[in-house]
Amino acid sequence: MSNSEDKSQQIAELEQIVKEAEARLNQARAMLTQVAGASQPYVSVAGQAEKVVLGEFTGEYMVDETKKQYPVPANYASKSKLIEGDQLKLTITADGAFIYKQIGPAPRRRAIGNIIYQDNSYFAKVGNELYRLLTASVTYFRLSPGDEVTILTPLTKKSEWAAIENVVSAQALGIVNTHAPSNLNDTPEVSPNIDIDEEIVDDTPLLEEASEDTKSEEENTDEPLKIQPW
Repeated sequence: MSNSEDKSQQIAELEQIVKEAEARLNQARAMLTQVAGASQPYVSVAGQAEKVVLGEFTGEYMVDETKKQYPVPANYASKSKLIEGDQLKLTITADGAFIYKQIGPAPRRRAIGNIIYQDNSYFAKVGNELYRLLTASVTYFRLSPGDEVTILTPLTKKSEWAAIENVVSAQALGIVNTHAPSNLNDTPEVSPNIDIDEEIVDDTPLLEEASEDTKSEEENTDEPLKIQPW
């Protein structure tokens, strides 16, 4: 077989691969339209420019000025220690990826709480107050009901959610952090801007101890997080 015949055969095979790929893509689009319903047809983002949305973290989602909700991955929120009121910037790229960046950390207060589990959810109990916790945070630190943690909540308003900052004591892990603060601290805790490009899953708890004079903060990663919407 000559070189020209080889080339023609390769071109024919590639054309067939492209046709099959297009057919599968059209089938997937039709299925997506059927699942979403006729009122929400599939629209390709190919060729669209980047879209930037500013919003506020609610404990689970980012909400923009029109009250539209955008999903914030629990793993990202947990490791970044986001609290209600943190200002976020969401960039939606042309290929549909979501890139979050923290642009305005809210002032924080710190308190000691105990992990409890009720109604299929985790909470931190501080006195008579209950604060909801992301399950991803509890799992990341390998906590169980009864364990003691340091939590972060907004300084200037009452909140439903809290972020786990550190572990004070975890019976199952044999951890006792004697340097953890023992009362409420109203000093604002300001986090640096966060720009993450990929989600990092790490089951190893990050435990940082501080001396009696200083308390060290966990360093947030500077790699931006991209979330594909499918």
